[in-house]
Amino acid sequence: MILNKLLFLLKRQKVILTAGKGRETAEEAIFRVIARHFKIGKEIIICDYADKDADFFFKKSRLPILVVSHIGEYHPEKEFFAGDIDRVKKIEKLASSLPSHTYLILNFDDETVRELKNKSMAHPITFGFGMRADVRATDIVLTQFPARGTNFKINHEGNIVPCWLENLFGKENIYAALAAVSAGLVLGLNLVEVSEALKDFKGLPGIMQLVAGIKNSLILNDSKNASPLSMLESLEILKKIDGAQRKIAVLGDMVGAGKYAIEAHETIGEKVKGSADLLFTVGERARFFAQGAKNKGMAEDKIFQFDDALSAAKALQNEIKEGDFILIDGSKEMSMIEVVKEIKAGPIV
Repeated sequence: MILNKLLFLLKRQKVILTAGKGRETAEEAIFRVIARHFKIGKEIIICDYADKDADFFFKKSRLPILVVSHIGEYHPEKEFFAGDIDRVKKIEKLASSLPSHTYLILNFDDETVRELKNKSMAHPITFGFGMRADVRATDIVLTQFPARGTNFKINHEGNIVPCWLENLFGKENIYAALAAVSAGLVLGLNLVEVSEALKDFKGLPGIMQLVAGIKNSLILNDSKNASPLSMLESLEILKKIDGAQRKIAVLGDMVGAGKYAIEAHETIGEKVKGSADLLFTVGERARFFAQGAKNKGMAEDKIFQFDDALSAAKALQNEIKEGDFILIDGSKEMSMIEVVKEIKAGPIV
């Protein structure tokens, strides 16, 4: 690693550093855009804020670009976040140390992140859904047939270009795309070039990614993690998807729901009634999903409850029919990825 640092000091490449909750997804989108036009590693280095030596490379770079995704949880029906200031103190310190020739790419919709531009001399560029974001997503359309994914328009300084995210849904993937657009603009690319490059962005496993299921079904894999607000968003997307024969929600415990865990699970269960035809629950807390769904009138014979992911997966295999659209969501501790593995047919062509 010392040799890598010495080589870096000789070349002092441009460095893009991603921070925040959605940093891994943003990093992947940025990589796909930048790799089309620059030599990764030789001209530009992309680092995760959590990487051991990221701070060294970033501060020694001839052009540091800090990208900050959301810090708090977002509400699926609103354009703002509940930012947690404790999580941003270290990022705030880094942003405030940036000189005036550098760039700060910020999620406009997270107020905590947005305020970083007032604490830094770096050139700010914001992205999001809010009207005053520099790079803004509008006209979002979810499609399942014949093409599957998310269409939206990228708006920047009066210019508008379409963007297509194949087999991807959800705000986190759109935010990642907007972060990549912003990074591309900083590096001199235009909107058309960036939009074209985003066709290579396939997201990350377990983050609102569509995959093929057995018996010609489709799986919306959101198994990497879950919170009350992210699960509400996934159910809202399940509700909006057209063309499915049936919709099935497979939901695992939200482990980090805190002292309001029962109320949170019941509330989400109530949302299931209008979003899915069948409900499979995994875990002890998830039984309150079932209770919430029953409270809203979902029939008991449409609800299946299991203690673990593998048991749920086995039962789901027998239940799936051709044309089903299946959402799989839950905290990583519940191993919901095991359900995906059991019913996945292979990559979508």
